Amino acid sequence: MKYVLSLSLLCCLIFFSCKTQVVPQPPTETTNTTDKKVEAHLVGAKWMLTKLNGDVVNLSNTKLKQPFIRLTAKDNGVGGNGGCNAFGGTFKLKNNQNIEFSEMLATMMYCDDSGIESVFMSNLRKASSYTIVNNELTFKDENGYVLSTFESVAE
Repeated sequence: MKYVLSLSLLCCLIFFSCKTQVVPQPPTETTNTTDKKVEAHLVGAKWMLTKLNGDVVNLSNTKLKQPFIRLTAKDNGVGGNGGCNAFGGTFKLKNNQNIEFSEMLATMMYCDDSGIESVFMSNLRKASSYTIVNNELTFKDENGYVLSTFESVAE
């Protein structure tokens, strides 16, 4: 069982670490082009975590990496790093900038992360909507509470 789980996690890591390209699609008459522009910016970009539950994330005194996420259009996949462990899963975009993450898996290396990684992953699972304003992505829960804030970074 451990072998199967390890192999699955390894496959997820390899799969989500591959760089994909988003192929632009021309909008149809029934498509809201503003939503599509926001969606195109959301998907494919690398988003670095800047705030968690409204608090600025400062990892300067730790050995952790800066947590990030990346959503891919090809397979509706999400991948990234929670600071110590790599993770992957899937996402669904719904009407009115709603989002749902599912099938989340992560490696299980031991890290002294002061709970940042577990809160980060928990907040991804709770996310139900998003906004992008001035290159800043914000995930909110179903009650509108800000869970996580990210900044798009060039690679």
